[in-house]
Amino acid sequence: MTNQFDNMGLDGFGNPDINAIREFVVTQEFRENIGRKAFLLIFQFPFLIIGTIKGVNSDYLIIKADVTNVTELDNEIFRVHIDEIEVFYIEKPGKPKIPDIRHRNDHHD
Repeated sequence: MTNQFDNMGLDGFGNPDINAIREFVVTQEFRENIGRKAFLLIFQFPFLIIGTIKGVNSDYLIIKADVTNVTELDNEIFRVHIDEIEVFYIEKPGKPKIPDIRHRNDHHD
């Protein structure tokens, strides 16, 4: 019996390559949610992107940013390698929405 992970290779000890499995699963999750809003934390800066998933090209996510933690990069399109993503959340029906953080200090109580 074969499954979707059979062609991902084995490590040097005959175990499945966990990095290949992670990359496959995460890539597939983004592919299945093209057009939805997503929240990403990327390790290097740390860097935040909230935007719309535009596509997946091999192991790269294409996302149109609404908001980043660097205002000058808001509204840009990013090509992010799947392995660079530390944390992500994708808005889905029936699940909590990603808040609009652009106007978080504009409200008055």
